[in-house]
Amino acid sequence: MDVYCPRCSEPWDLDEFHYVAEDLDSTLYAVRADFRKRGCAALGQRPCVPDNSLRAAASAELMDLLGDDIDGVASMLDDFEYLGMLE
Repeated sequence: MDVYCPRCSEPWDLDEFHYVAEDLDSTLYAVRADFRKRGCAALGQRPCVPDNSLRAAASAELMDLLGDDIDGVASMLDDFEYLGMLE
């Protein structure tokens, strides 16, 4: 499952957080927390250019509501996608 960047709505697979944590010699929780704050830039990618998409807004709100439960965020975003709520 994917989560969307809370700034630019770029999709990211949940496994990518594990790989980035290994590469940065960091913890999974630290990488997730940084992703919530800085978006794609936390994963070593290009700087995020914020957009005003519904995907980014939904992702940011779910991350605020669910906190460290990134699996819950991914699951809810998947449900929203299935129901056509993110178009």
